[in-house]
Amino acid sequence: MKFFLTILNSILDHCLTWFLPKWRRKALLVRVGAQKYVNYKRDLLTPEKVAELEAGIATLRDALLHWNREQVVSASNKLEMAVDSLPDSSVSALAENVEVLFVILVIFLGIKEYIVQPFRIPTGSMYPSLNGIRVIPCEEKPGFLTRVADWMITGSSYVEEKADSHQTIIDYRQSTSWLILTRTTVVFNNGATIEVPSAENEVRGYFRKTKGTEFASFSPGDIIMKARVDTGDLILVNKMAYHFRQPELGEVFVFNTKGINPLKRYTGDQAGATHYVKRLCGLPGQTLTIKRPYLLIDGQPAQPWTIQRVAARQFPYNEVGYHPVSPAIDPRTNTEIPCYLAEGQSLRLVKNTRYSYLNQYAALGDNTVSSLDSRYWGPVSQYNIVGPACFVLWPFTVHWGMIP
Repeated sequence: MKFFLTILNSILDHCLTWFLPKWRRKALLVRVGAQKYVNYKRDLLTPEKVAELEAGIATLRDALLHWNREQVVSASNKLEMAVDSLPDSSVSALAENVEVLFVILVIFLGIKEYIVQPFRIPTGSMYPSLNGIRVIPCEEKPGFLTRVADWMITGSSYVEEKADSHQTIIDYRQSTSWLILTRTTVVFNNGATIEVPSAENEVRGYFRKTKGTEFASFSPGDIIMKARVDTGDLILVNKMAYHFRQPELGEVFVFNTKGINPLKRYTGDQAGATHYVKRLCGLPGQTLTIKRPYLLIDGQPAQPWTIQRVAARQFPYNEVGYHPVSPAIDPRTNTEIPCYLAEGQSLRLVKNTRYSYLNQYAALGDNTVSSLDSRYWGPVSQYNIVGPACFVLWPFTVHWGMIP
């Protein structure tokens, strides 16, 4: 009985701290402070003093357990006086704050490493199911209040840049900040740069659309870029789920691309440390083929409704559905890059009954006209998978909430 009473009191004291009477809150702080002092200074205290403090802590704990105000106040005052009479009994506010921040950091890193992790969707490969970062030409930048509202609600920001000299774009460099924001630096021949909060392919696409080339030239006073940048969805990934269940056909999942060697032929070295967000469209042991607009699994149209809605080609999904791809040419070697789901081609996914981490899955984007996925670079091994995407955390658009 005492054990359950102790547990109940602990829950009340930790979860409802600010609803407790003042005398009890103070006593809890005294008990925690005294226990911390004993833990930190045990090797510097005499055995008699350690025994005295531990006895006082036990007396206070017992009084708290029975909610006896008089006993609690008395035991709390005695313990506080006993601790205050000892050297280095007071802890500075800085030390307390550093300790709290350290604990918060450890908890955050533990959650991120083992439970859930946020990811930003940098491209439009999952549109319209999920939004990636988009760079959209605009005529005028709205007023300050409108820009603030756009950023808070939809995550939109605005970029407006003018040339101050004769300059030509010579390079694009993509990076990811500690805030999980993808950025692209546009580099000019005169050493000037501009930063755009978007993925490289979107920025290149903006210049192709507005200037006709990715390496446009500008004269002094020319508009380099005037665009609205719609942020990609910030999603939470459940890193624990696949420890208790198998990946399911039709769900959105996140995987890292380390070791997917064919992908490097399309993306270069960045494939070694990139995470992708796709639809899981094939399980171990299944054979995939594409017969426009359908994705066929073992010769039959895939059944999950999240896959069927892409094949249905109804707005806002594209009018193509699933379609086979054609081999691309590697510009560095001028050789053909093999693909895995071309016209008349099948992708057989390995099911390894002995080593499950070698099982293979297929990852396809819902926006099949703009998705670099398993059709090009092949299967994803189970050891690459991070977990299912479960929730859109921000921005607050129609996608906010659970991910289907």
